[in-house]
Amino acid sequence: MVRPNDARAGGPPRDEPPHDGRVDLATAARLVEAAVIDATDRADPTARLVTERIEAAARRAARLNRLLSLGVAVTVVTAGAAGLAVWRAQRAARALADEAGLGRAPARVASGTIPTEVLSGRAIYERNRAALYVMGYTTGTLVGGCCSAFAIAPDVLATNAHCVRECGKEGTRVVTLNDSGGRTRFRVLSATLHPGYRPNAPSSDSPDVGLLRIDGRAPVVVTLASDAELRAIGPGDDIFVLGFPGRVMDPISPSATFLSGHVGRVTSFDGRATSPDATFLVQHDAVTRGGNSGSPVFDQYGHVVAVHAAHIDEEEDVRIDGRKTKVTDSSPFRLGMRADLLRGVPAP
Repeated sequence: MVRPNDARAGGPPRDEPPHDGRVDLATAARLVEAAVIDATDRADPTARLVTERIEAAARRAARLNRLLSLGVAVTVVTAGAAGLAVWRAQRAARALADEAGLGRAPARVASGTIPTEVLSGRAIYERNRAALYVMGYTTGTLVGGCCSAFAIAPDVLATNAHCVRECGKEGTRVVTLNDSGGRTRFRVLSATLHPGYRPNAPSSDSPDVGLLRIDGRAPVVVTLASDAELRAIGPGDDIFVLGFPGRVMDPISPSATFLSGHVGRVTSFDGRATSPDATFLVQHDAVTRGGNSGSPVFDQYGHVVAVHAAHIDEEEDVRIDGRKTKVTDSSPFRLGMRADLLRGVPAP
């Protein structure tokens, strides 16, 4: 039998170089191919094992990354929900603490006493009518009026901050004494506002009070209520307003109008019930009009407890000819700034 690679077959073995070391191109190609196949067969199991392990590790890493991403997302959502719950709880706790007065410094002890002599409306009017002034302006021979004011010192009058800002833009600011026939008129030398007044906010949301310094001496000054009186104000109390309603205001020869009503409620500036030392907003129902801004509000003892500042309008959305519009009606509710706010106004 002849073996293909047997040297005794009559020639050199197949795919082996002859003894002189020279090969032709075809033999060389076959040798290279055989070497590549042999090397590939020996390396293949290791390469596949490494590849399989790498792919398995990659799959495990991908699953772990997905689980971690899901865990992070769940943690973020849970933390957000917990944060929202904590914020809501803290807000509720703060509101409850505010209503209960927790965390606030003890209120300053009220000074003064509550009077025992209750005056009639006529007695209150007679005692204070000479302390009232129309706040207005002069332009040449023209005399205009815009607000009410009242004397709290011989040369200092109290009024509203919005009156100080708006009244007198057309000319020289003046004040004319009530029932003087226009003979007692003073120039306003200077004016100041409460530093907490916010002109762009509704007048009831900040201390709407101001002071005027005049170039003369007022014949009569009002008596401001004591702290004890101010903190004792409550719903149902009688109040009296003395001032100059817009429709009947006569800036040349003014004559004040006396109005009566009752306290409806007392609140903080944001309309909340609070401790007596912070109830700066006095709601009442005396029928005031525009020119009454700056009028003194008296209690039954004839002392000033507030400065009338605004009225509350009632608004209703209605349709007229198919168009939506807002109808504003004047309500019976008026607002006064408690008189002790005047202490916070810088001297004019």
